[in-house]
Amino acid sequence: MKRPFTGWLVAALLASSALCAPTAQAPTLRPTFGGVLLEARLLPGNNASLSGAWSDTGRARLMRCAPRCSVVKSIPLDGPMTISQSSMYRVVLGGTFKPGQRVKVLLRFGQAEMVTLEARVAVR
Repeated sequence: MKRPFTGWLVAALLASSALCAPTAQAPTLRPTFGGVLLEARLLPGNNASLSGAWSDTGRARLMRCAPRCSVVKSIPLDGPMTISQSSMYRVVLGGTFKPGQRVKVLLRFGQAEMVTLEARVAVR
């Protein structure tokens, strides 16, 4: 006996898992002293933290800047969050970057979920 709703059930499960997967929207990299600052809107999915970031130049620094910047092990994500130069939390990649350069960045959410994104280095 053929079950016509099986395909719809599978499609619904895949769509719901895609909605729960972490993502980063509109990523750009702003030049800073000694590297670049990742600016993006993070949508955490099921995980409640950003626990790591890497590029070809190595591991990025996760920072909490209130009142002064200090390195932290993770950035808590209670919901969608924008990280930028004016936000409390920042992600900074060290190294030498050129304006217009495309950089692949790997983000780790929680202990397992990884997201790869490509960001372009902005002109100062």
